[in-house]
Amino acid sequence: MTYDHLNHIALAVMYIGLFGWLGSTAMFIFRGFRSTGEPRFSKALGWFVLMFVMIGIWIAGLVFLGYEA
Repeated sequence: MTYDHLNHIALAVMYIGLFGWLGSTAMFIFRGFRSTGEPRFSKALGWFVLMFVMIGIWIAGLVFLGYEA
């Protein structure tokens, strides 16, 4: 298989980061704004920070993907 040489832990971290980033971005859009388009700063800030944490986890998984476990 072509994926036999990939680090499986980094692959799992990459998927967690990717889906966490997508989920937190969706929650930022849906929960961070009112129906009129006005932001809810207290709720939006938490999801905004979580977006950057998850994209960092995703990038870390990508960086270590080729390393041997």
